[in-house]
Amino acid sequence: MSSKLLISPMTLGSLKLKNRIVMPPMVIWQSDESAEVKNAHLEHYNDRSGPGLMIVEATTVAQEGRLASTQLGIFDDRHIPGLKKLALVIQKTGAVSGIQIHHAGGKASLETNYGLMPLVPSREGVPGEKECRELTVVDIKRIIRDFAAGAERAVAAGFEIIELHGAHGYLGSQFLSPKTNLRKDEYGGSLENRQRFILEVYKAVTKVVGSRAQVYFRLGVADKDGLNLEEGIDTVKQLESLGMKLVNVSCGIGFPEGIAAPESPYSDLMHLAIEVKKHTSMTVIGVGGVIAPEMAESLVESGGIDLVAAGKAHLADPQWTQKIVTERVDEIDTCLQCGPCRWFKDPSKCPVGIKRRKNAGKLKKLV
Repeated sequence: MSSKLLISPMTLGSLKLKNRIVMPPMVIWQSDESAEVKNAHLEHYNDRSGPGLMIVEATTVAQEGRLASTQLGIFDDRHIPGLKKLALVIQKTGAVSGIQIHHAGGKASLETNYGLMPLVPSREGVPGEKECRELTVVDIKRIIRDFAAGAERAVAAGFEIIELHGAHGYLGSQFLSPKTNLRKDEYGGSLENRQRFILEVYKAVTKVVGSRAQVYFRLGVADKDGLNLEEGIDTVKQLESLGMKLVNVSCGIGFPEGIAAPESPYSDLMHLAIEVKKHTSMTVIGVGGVIAPEMAESLVESGGIDLVAAGKAHLADPQWTQKIVTERVDEIDTCLQCGPCRWFKDPSKCPVGIKRRKNAGKLKKLV
């Protein structure tokens, strides 16, 4: 590699990252009705040592906010012991430990919530006959408290960074988007009103956490058809005015198209982060299609973003970062970008993993 910037240390407030590579939150669906940490979670994060920051997958702050019946939870004190083990596993790899806390809102279902009714910003914004209930203001205030209580548990478990999920069509996105938020009260209508939920969550969480952990949003700054990029950037600026120092940029409801120039080597999703970086002094995490070390390096080297999140790269090759750091990039088992990703359906079906296991078997026979 031509430059060492990607693998050089970086300071985030009082935290020191050993490099500028992030393993973003990717749900592995290994829990059960208890929503507690299992051995599979500990093994998954331990095996992927190397990144400077590792963020635990979407962890629900409320029982009715589950995206899936096998999702991790942080809505009860009984979750703390397992999460404490998970934070420690990450820290032992040398990474800063982060956790993403989450509420699925209208993307939940009666099945994923074990019979609890999904809650949505506005019933009018939900297509079809989906069973759900529109949030009252009392409900909204309770969920804001749930985020604060979840953050308190995250700190008790030893996490150093708390990522609030406001992207990918979950509850934060549902409030922010004019496509799904058709409320007529102070939480809907104008951009200022649609931003209110996200800003109130941030203020509530930072109030309880104080200086014990860094708090920021993974923010969907644009929808495919709804929230536009200008509105998303305005939301970033509102959060920055409240003191937020870091933002993980992603999409909201659907993938917006036409963000990247045709000749760009980067994805539309990554270009959202590059655009946000032009309008903020915050540290920016970019994500989207990074599977090659050269791409990660060029993004950091150009100053387009500050930290590079590589998700599927670490699924295909758990030692992706380690091989970069130790200058073994030619040994990387590169993600094939299958669509849809076979790893998420069944890790044993990932073609890169299958090839790696076959090669390992051949080596054993030779020995």
